[in-house]
Amino acid sequence: MEDNDKNQFRRWFTRISLILILTLIVFVMNQCGKQSNSCRFLIVNNRNSSHSQSYRGQRYLAYIITSTSPRFNATYTELTTALPKFFKIIRKPSVSHTDSRIVPNDYVRVSSLLLTHIDTWHEIGSKSDHELGENDWVFVFEDDVGIVPPAIMNSFYRKIYTVWKYAKPNPILGKTIEEGLKLAKNDGILYLGTCGPVFMDNDTNIQNSRNRLIQFRRGVYFCTHAIAYTKWRARRFWSALATYRLFHREVGSGTIAREWQRLSKAYPFSAAANIHWPPNTGHYGFFYQTRGNHPSIIQEKT
Repeated sequence: MEDNDKNQFRRWFTRISLILILTLIVFVMNQCGKQSNSCRFLIVNNRNSSHSQSYRGQRYLAYIITSTSPRFNATYTELTTALPKFFKIIRKPSVSHTDSRIVPNDYVRVSSLLLTHIDTWHEIGSKSDHELGENDWVFVFEDDVGIVPPAIMNSFYRKIYTVWKYAKPNPILGKTIEEGLKLAKNDGILYLGTCGPVFMDNDTNIQNSRNRLIQFRRGVYFCTHAIAYTKWRARRFWSALATYRLFHREVGSGTIAREWQRLSKAYPFSAAANIHWPPNTGHYGFFYQTRGNHPSIIQEKT
């Protein structure tokens, strides 16, 4: 008798559970009928989520420092193809070579780029909270920047290519950048690409992305072609550099920033420090200088 009672109880419990599940499904379907757009949005996101939702819909401000329209257009296309809907891009023309702040000498072009960076830092620092919204980070790119293409990832970094299913647009690239931003929150600066690095950490304390494929490392870096700043860091950055009076013996935004890092021991993070492209150039990160496509016009001398 006891076994029969138990079996009967199980059958009733199963029936009641099925009824409750069916009721819940009908309720959800009715809600979707009333709010079809939002339900469809959730379904799409679950099936094909991308970095464009990871920052809750608001794009990051990004400056492209540029000297000519063709170079700006090429960089704009590069960024928006690899990271669609990730940036709200602002064109920042280079400071004129005849600007009153530039002393005529052999380094006019270098001075122009440095002053353009300084003006950009001041502009970022003056942004209102309303303009920045939820995103306290602002990106600065020079107009010779490129992003390591899928074919190169497939050839040299097959493990990353396979796991990421590396294609344009790549949803994981944006999420990896945002991992770096969180990691560098207290620094207020994150190098997205660098050259000539001197890393300050060893293999035991390198920071890795969640998928363990991308490295973030502290160090002393040269090149300023791809960097993210917080508002507070951008506001104070030139003052921090000027404290060491580096502009008296160093020329260019890259050399001044590198010496500041070395002297102040403020070693920023660089993202994707385990990606080296192009070969034998000392460039590390997903962002590099496309010197082949855009010969540098910022030479040491004019």
